[in-house]
Amino acid sequence: MRKGHEDAFNPVGERWRKRLDTVTEYEIVEEGLERHSATFIPRAVSYQEYQQAEGLKNELLKRFKGIPLEDVIQGKEIKTENGICYKIEQEDSITLNIIDSRRARAKILSNLKLIYGIGEVTEELLKNEGYKTIEDLTSHSRFGSEALRFLELLDKCDISRIIDWVTHWVPRAHPLVLYTSSFHRKEDFLILDIETLGLFTRPIILIGVAEISGNTILISQYFPRAIKEEPATLRAFLSHVNVNSVFITFNGKSFDLPYIKERLAYYGMYEDFGQTHFDILHFSRRAWKEGLPDCRLTTMERYLFDIERKDDVPSALVPEFYETYMRSGNAGVLIPIIEHNRQDLVTLANIFSRLNEEWG
Repeated sequence: MRKGHEDAFNPVGERWRKRLDTVTEYEIVEEGLERHSATFIPRAVSYQEYQQAEGLKNELLKRFKGIPLEDVIQGKEIKTENGICYKIEQEDSITLNIIDSRRARAKILSNLKLIYGIGEVTEELLKNEGYKTIEDLTSHSRFGSEALRFLELLDKCDISRIIDWVTHWVPRAHPLVLYTSSFHRKEDFLILDIETLGLFTRPIILIGVAEISGNTILISQYFPRAIKEEPATLRAFLSHVNVNSVFITFNGKSFDLPYIKERLAYYGMYEDFGQTHFDILHFSRRAWKEGLPDCRLTTMERYLFDIERKDDVPSALVPEFYETYMRSGNAGVLIPIIEHNRQDLVTLANIFSRLNEEWG
């Protein structure tokens, strides 16, 4: 048995298995009821989903019995200052639509209501007087100084302060906020999705990061083969983050990044994550909530891109599949977790692109 499998049975992993035995992180419900849950994190699993997942798990356990992890999931062991973890790399072609920065600037400047004291009525009066943009307002006796301040932020490309200014007047899911993404380089986008052993204070079992290079999406997934490799997994993820990074997530402001920060703090590691962050969940709800049954990633895949996942494991059942790996050392049950995370990253990039295309 190889090292990755031996590590799965270390004392830390054993303690976690005992804790997992006493807690259920999901509830099996009748088909369709899970759509009406008040919480976003999908804890409800339909009976059909559960049965399909159980069948898939048993099939994988049989097919990959006795086969080492490294032969089941192609990747490589990497070393960090916090130890070792397993890295899986994939790439695919993608067309990422981003609104032209000049057009985005023009759209932002055409909204006079971003200036203090201007509402719907005043904006209409000002436009009738020839003040079509905030740039035009710089010569206005009352609104000129405020218009100049905003123009200075735009000219400096101080994105965080621009977003703070804009969201003082419009909701955070407003198209004007999304337009600011065009002021960044595509190469700075960091598309992020994590898989965990539960909803609160439990280890992270997979961190997926996607980056854009030309028309290629580069996916890096960091996987702890045992609980003790979680610090290395976190450190490996941090190697992608710098001051210019722009996070693109799906509910990441409420879940992914706070969860990562908590796990980092648990190991005495700290990161501010003050970078620009576009949480696509909220934009998606604004764009499509009236036309879709719900705004889950898999639902939008089906309705927007005509994609139907096969052999997928529901998010709520990911901990159970990983626990099965910890108990048995059989890496086969990890395959749908890795693929689920990879597909989430690709879909997230496609939704971000579609939003820019439709709103731009």
